[in-house]
Amino acid sequence: MLLPLTAALSEFAVSATPTRIGLGVLVAALIVRFGYLRFSLRAYARTPWVSRVLSWLIRSRTSSEAYLVRADGAPEAFAENRRAALHRLRERLAARTRLSSQWADALRGGLSDLRFTDASRVPFTFSEVMRQGFNVATVATASRGSRLLDLDGNWNLDVSGSYGVNVAGYDQYKIWMERGWERVRDLGPVLGPLHPVVADNVSRLQAISGQDEVSFHASGTEAVMAAVRLVRFNTGRKLLVTFSGAYHGWWDGVQPGLGSERAIDDCLTLRDMNDASLALIRARARDIAGVLVNPVQSFHPNSPPPNDAILLNNRIRQTQRDTNPYATWLRKLGAVCSEVGVPLVFDEVFSGFRLAPYGAQAYFGTRADMVVYGKTVGGGMPIGVVCGKKELMRRFDPDRPLRMAYVVGTFSAHPHVMGAMNEFLQWLVLPSTAAAYRAANERATNWARETSGEFERAGLPVKISNLETIWTMEFTDPGRYHWLMQYYLRAEGVNLSWVGTGRCMFNFDFTDEDFLDLRNRIRTAAENMQKDKWWLTEAEHPNRAKDVKRGVTRDLLAGLLSLPAPLQKFYREVMQRKHDDHIASHSNRINQFLHLLSSSTFIYCYWLVFFDLTTAMWLGLAALFVRQSGHALIEPPCHDKEQLLLGFDTKSKTKVVAVYLIIAVVNIGMTPTLDSAAFRHIFEAIASEWLVFTTIVVLGHVVRLKKKFGFKDAMVWFVKFVTDPITDISAYSPTLLGRRVA
Repeated sequence: MLLPLTAALSEFAVSATPTRIGLGVLVAALIVRFGYLRFSLRAYARTPWVSRVLSWLIRSRTSSEAYLVRADGAPEAFAENRRAALHRLRERLAARTRLSSQWADALRGGLSDLRFTDASRVPFTFSEVMRQGFNVATVATASRGSRLLDLDGNWNLDVSGSYGVNVAGYDQYKIWMERGWERVRDLGPVLGPLHPVVADNVSRLQAISGQDEVSFHASGTEAVMAAVRLVRFNTGRKLLVTFSGAYHGWWDGVQPGLGSERAIDDCLTLRDMNDASLALIRARARDIAGVLVNPVQSFHPNSPPPNDAILLNNRIRQTQRDTNPYATWLRKLGAVCSEVGVPLVFDEVFSGFRLAPYGAQAYFGTRADMVVYGKTVGGGMPIGVVCGKKELMRRFDPDRPLRMAYVVGTFSAHPHVMGAMNEFLQWLVLPSTAAAYRAANERATNWARETSGEFERAGLPVKISNLETIWTMEFTDPGRYHWLMQYYLRAEGVNLSWVGTGRCMFNFDFTDEDFLDLRNRIRTAAENMQKDKWWLTEAEHPNRAKDVKRGVTRDLLAGLLSLPAPLQKFYREVMQRKHDDHIASHSNRINQFLHLLSSSTFIYCYWLVFFDLTTAMWLGLAALFVRQSGHALIEPPCHDKEQLLLGFDTKSKTKVVAVYLIIAVVNIGMTPTLDSAAFRHIFEAIASEWLVFTTIVVLGHVVRLKKKFGFKDAMVWFVKFVTDPITDISAYSPTLLGRRVA
């Protein structure tokens, strides 16, 4: 391809004129721009942008328990079973967490973290229903091995990992915290002057990270903020590259699509494991201050670690890392960054010291220009650490003395934290520690493989995927209730973090007995989910995959088009009246079929009345006669139930139909001649009188309801009456397919 292109350019140059040169430059610029846009579109991550837009567009939508149990479009026969199961689960959790729930309820108005976790672990459509009696806040009073003691006296198996802190086991961290305090007790909480133990910590962190300098901060998020500020300061560029699915703390400077309220124009979120992203980094290298990477991502629901792009069924062994897709991707990314002079920053706040003693750099066999640590490295105390090359860690510009990067932190080197950190760092380099990592990783991988196999043989739609001691629960069948698994697990005494089953972790204290106990608890929870019919087979729920997608789409659209709270409440009351009316006098399938016919005709008449009143009214009366025949002749006696509703009962409707017929008979009887012109005139007159009579009956009933029950109830009936033909179509269409509408 290059030879023909070169020949064409040579020929163009020989015959070039100023005009042709100008046009050529313009065309070349457009070609370059088009090519850039093509790989840019392939590289940009769409999920953050879409989530940011939807966060503004989707409004809160409160659904009922009745909707929750039918949200996947399952047959009505399973709804009552699910409703009873939901009540049993609520009662069981309430009994198990009585004191913890009281404690959480007392603080719910003051502790904002409770409200956040309560709202984020459940799909927004169902969150309001689940808040009613499903308080799952765990108030822990003690830890021992792999278990936590809650306020109600229950020992729960802990797989939360304390958000990644707990690698070695809680008992070991208690020892480090106590020893660390003993080492710095004489200095106490003095800030500013540094304790001598800081020097040893710096030396050990340099060896672990392979970097020149170290900076201490109060938390992982603060350390990420410092790292980003430093690469921008020292490169003189502002653009930061991150990857979709990564979490770099709560700071909105690295959250372009997750909870960020401000427009972010200095952060570029690209697709992970994508060659187009590498091409874009090359193309925009002069603008990029740094590439920030999570070696283990955390925001991909129902996806295995390290991210959603690959599936690791077995632990990555040393001999397999060269062929592992994610390790290969990280090395390619590092090579591109080194080639174009863009700093590569590893955010190991979560993954550091979780996968291997020397962190994700050692584990994946790659090297970054800057590494951020947190959580575990503090030995049980809060900490954030930035390790980087000397030229990236400068706070001052040597050529411009007034230019500086103000990166500080009051609690950055707290003596107690430094003491506990030193205990952890000493433990990290022991030969026995490497053996402990290998043993823990081996046990976790064997457990995940054996557990998945057992669940598959038992017909449970659950499997376990792991990356060493990090694991997640995946669901193999489509469904809308997988999030309920976290409630069933809590009822079985399994302690999870706020992300539920999305990211779980083992610590070194997990024994063989603990692994077996956990498998049994997960299996019991899954079997209860299956028994309670939250998971249905293909035979029980044909086309479940399509119904699930349809339900999710419906909820998103409802959120986009949702009404203000008062109108939502009004809508629910209208739909409840329709449901009550259906239960009272629409149980016979023949009657349902007749309603389907009449409703189709009414909808046509709604449109026709604006063009041909006579035809619309006569068709409407015929449909009304068919409709009322179903009630009067076919439906079992239901007058008592109908009298409890706001609308007309069967006797009243029969009288109304009789009046329609009387109007027609009287008009025909009063006509002296019955030629074609007279008939046309009579039909038009009857149609007009029917319209007047219909208006009087409907508005009269509205007035009567207003006097008796109030304006709102009167309008509920009126809206129900007008929209019944529309909802009848969706309600009774299954009758055509031979399915019963309960």
